[in-house]
Amino acid sequence: PDTETICTFTIDGLFLGLNVAEVHEVLLAQSLTPVPLAHPVVAGLINMRGQIVSAVDLRRVLHLPPRSSESQPPVNVIVRNGTELVSLQVDRVGDVLELDSNGL
Repeated sequence: PDTETICTFTIDGLFLGLNVAEVHEVLLAQSLTPVPLAHPVVAGLINMRGQIVSAVDLRRVLHLPPRSSESQPPVNVIVRNGTELVSLQVDRVGDVLELDSNGL
């Protein structure tokens, strides 16, 4: 109970993480269906085994430069938002770390 398990990922060199309990799954590049008139941070929709999931580009959320055309496609970290799933598009997924919750 004194440790927290974190799923780590990077976006434009930033090292970030989420509690692993919030991560539903991680998917490699997925085809996106565009959403006309959606907020600019919405990259599109993913069909995940019949469930429609909104994909949010974290680069846009964090006001970072867009991925270059030579970059690898984004990785989708699927997280639960209440009863809904949302895909957070990141550059790369890292390790799962056990952190001492007293030091957070």
